[in-house]
Formats: sequence, structure tokens, C-alpha cells
Amino acid sequence: MRLISVASSETTSIRQSKPKMTTGKRFWLMAEILRTDQVAEYFGKKVLREVDENQFWNNLLDIKKKISDRAVLRAIHFFGDNYRAKAETEALKNNRFEDFLTLVNESGDSSMNYLQNLYSCRKPTEQGIPLAIMVGKRILKGNGAVRVHGGGFAGTVQAFVPNDLVNAYRSEMDRIFGQNSCYIMTIRPFGGIEIK
Repeated sequence: MRLISVASSETTSIRQSKPKMTTGKRFWLMAEILRTDQVAEYFGKKVLREVDENQFWNNLLDIKKKISDRAVLRAIHFFGDNYRAKAETEALKNNRFEDFLTLVNESGDSSMNYLQNLYSCRKPTEQGIPLAIMVGKRILKGNGAVRVHGGGFAGTVQAFVPNDLVNAYRSEMDRIFGQNSCYIMTIRPFGGIEIK
């Protein structure tokens, strides 16, 4: 199994694009689109991790009315991904790699459906990340895992690809997104370390 990162063709253009709106409106838009702080504030908390998930579900209708559907969906992703992150850690500690891959795919689907961070609402016709995920799933045919990684919008796709599919995966991604858009990574068994 190899870890592969794919940078979609719009990554550079999205990062270089400048918002064409006033600063005040831009900050309001970012708060509306990117943050779950409003849901936390509903409960008198600063951040969502301080909110009891059962209280969230019990108040969902009121939160939806007072804040927005999107804030509710993003909070649902947050709560779910907190559980998945713990489960991914346990799966890896216990050598249950297939369970880990299932959780990676579930997290990616949650990002797409609830967090909604696969493309910029400023450029809705440019959807390289969803396209790369769809192409990846088509190549993998239920093996491995593929999901958005990084900041979404202008992020990358992270894929866990079985060794026998690596060349086909890389060829197809480079064909669609340009030469060298696909990076094959090697993961060290000991994680991050400080080099002095």
C-alpha cells in the first residue's frame, strides 16, 4: 500500500485568486462558510469541542433556524470526525489497516457531504478535488482509500493505493491533472521527529 498525494489543476489558481469584495463582507462570508463557532456560541461555548453532542442533536432544529443548515452540517462533520480520528488511531495501533482505510473513506465522504470543503464557492465550475476523488475511486474499485486532504478548496487528494495499482493511479492522475501532479509518498514508521 502506498500513500499518494494529488494536487488538482486549480490548486494554484485558487490560492492566487484575490477576493473581490469588501473586507467586512469577506470576513462575514468566511465566518458563515468556514466556522462552527456560531454553533458553539449558541451553547455559550467558545469552540465546538466544548459542546455536548447530545445537546447539539436535541437542539438541532433551533440551531438550524437561528444559524444555518450549513453550520449544522459542518458541526455534524466535526462531531463525527472526532470519533473517527480516535477510531483510526486504535485501528492502526491494533494492526487493523482495513478498518483504518474504511474510516479514512468515511471521513472523506463526511468532508464532501457535511463539511463541504472540496471546492470554492467563488469558483463552483472548478471542481478538481471532487474529480480527482471520483477518478481515484474508479481506479481503486473499493480497494484502498481516497479523500480530500489539507485545506480543502485548494488542498490535495490523499490516496492509499495498493502497490499493484500505483502505476495505473499515477498515470491516470498525471494524464488528467498534468505531469507530476501525483506524488508518491513514503511514511516513516516512527512519525514526526525533531532534527537538531
